Amino acid sequence: MHMSVRFLASAFIFTATACGSSTYGPSSNPPASCAGTGASATIDATAGASASSFTFSPNAATITAGQSVCWVNNSIADHTVTSGPGTTDDGKFTGRDLFKGTRVVVTFATAGSYPFHCSIHLPPLYTNMTGTITVNP
Repeated sequence: MHMSVRFLASAFIFTATACGSSTYGPSSNPPASCAGTGASATIDATAGASASSFTFSPNAATITAGQSVCWVNNSIADHTVTSGPGTTDDGKFTGRDLFKGTRVVVTFATAGSYPFHCSIHLPPLYTNMTGTITVNP
């Protein structure tokens, strides 16, 4: 007997703490893209053959309160978008996992400075997997 099973991919919506909301999930057409998300800034998570080539690029973005940032991962490795400086998760926003071929979109409702990092590729070995979102009023 032959049976086929279909799996449906779905996007999950998370509520962010203190600043807005984020959307997590696979893009509709791999490789992942930030097109159609309405994001004001795009940050690529990349990975290469050495620790120094694991980066968020650009590692900083400036937006206005109410706008979104989209992180996209078309690299060879899984990453996270974790709120906080260095290796500390400060819980200011919820970014979640950034698996290969996925994107994370976070809307920042409140002005402020929001450092982020990849909790998989932590400093000091992976010094380029950090960044900051500046949200103006």
